[in-house]
Amino acid sequence: MAIVVDGNKLALEREADLRKKVNKLKGLGIVPKLAIIVMKDDSAGQLYSRLKKEAAKRVGIKLIKYQFEDLKAEEIVELIKGLNKDERFQGIVVQRPGISWGKKHKMDRGEFEVWWKTIVQTIELKKDVDGLREDSKFLLGAVKAVQIILDNVEIKGRKMVIAGSRGLMGRRLVKYFSDKDFEVKGVDVGEDLSKATIKADILISATGKENLITNKMVKKGAVVIDVGWPRGDVKFDEVKNKAKVITPVPGGIGPLTVVSLLENLVEGIYNSEITHIDQLP
Repeated sequence: MAIVVDGNKLALEREADLRKKVNKLKGLGIVPKLAIIVMKDDSAGQLYSRLKKEAAKRVGIKLIKYQFEDLKAEEIVELIKGLNKDERFQGIVVQRPGISWGKKHKMDRGEFEVWWKTIVQTIELKKDVDGLREDSKFLLGAVKAVQIILDNVEIKGRKMVIAGSRGLMGRRLVKYFSDKDFEVKGVDVGEDLSKATIKADILISATGKENLITNKMVKKGAVVIDVGWPRGDVKFDEVKNKAKVITPVPGGIGPLTVVSLLENLVEGIYNSEITHIDQLP
């Protein structure tokens, strides 16, 4: 039976430390403030924006949500341009809908990616605290969350397979961990996933395809990290009997992704406003 990672517990531990840093900032008259943009009919985006708002409130960060019904990128871009100039906001996040949402709105994958890039490239670099831009100085929240989990579990073997490597999440995961001490292979839906996944010491799935990863696709004793959303890629009840470590959905990567975003926001403020955290009273 696998060790089930308690993402909620890890996130709350990090929130406690983050709350102290936020309080120090407030003592200097600096109130961390985050803008989040979400499409009104994106149910997953609405859920995640709510979870982010709840976590922000717990640590003392102000979060303002902006909703859009119209898909025209120009209107969203205009809002972002205004937020870039608004010094009260230190961070801007756009909740990325899934490809299926794009299809519902008659956008193929290429059109959706152009729409998305047009929007996120407008975010000023110093305010891109969720790492949405390809050239962002911040680490994408979910990628940071995966690293947190790997830092908290025992790993045997360095062969890492990332399923869903064509998507935003998968691309970033491949790029980040290829620069670490891992042998990384990216595979995507439509390829022979099981041929690659069965060899993985660490299997990270970010396809967004519910129940895609089955018991037969997982190496015995592997670390399995489910980054699929909104319902998870892994058949949890099957795979937990074969893996050494597994993350559940919900309660695994999700809470750590949220706290990682908030940490990025606060770290960005420290880097721009204060020479060193230890100099704070």
